Amino acid sequence: EGSKEVMSVTVTKNFDLGKINLDVHKELNLVGGIIKKDHYQRLESGQGINGKMQSLAPSTIKRKGHSKILVDSGKMRNLIVDKATKTNQQVVIHPGTSNYPKSDVSMDEVGEFHQKGTKHLPKREWFGITDKVEKDAFRLIEMRIEREIQNA
Repeated sequence: EGSKEVMSVTVTKNFDLGKINLDVHKELNLVGGIIKKDHYQRLESGQGINGKMQSLAPSTIKRKGHSKILVDSGKMRNLIVDKATKTNQQVVIHPGTSNYPKSDVSMDEVGEFHQKGTKHLPKREWFGITDKVEKDAFRLIEMRIEREIQNA
């Protein structure tokens, strides 16, 4: 048996780093909208971040009059997207700053109770980014960076 010849190629490209604009706030805002839509659609079909969420207990269904999870106020489904700007390259997605109806508990706390579970509440991982959306989001940002490098 013969030996394999290994060939290497070196490519050099000169570009001006000063021409690269790493402002990706528009792409981040697009991603925020995609995450919000995916989140809403998942919860509408009873899906958590990793698939099906545990159903409500029969006593809870009787008290609420329905079997949908995370719909009492709608805030867990209709998330708020704080958009990125040129000076703040960050998107924040959250259920809002108000309290749960008729309570002193914040919507963030209610979300955390469901996400992690408690002694009397099963864990229902409802908040996060699905693998598909994460992959799409990274690709969107990568394409933007590639365009900037090509134009530099």
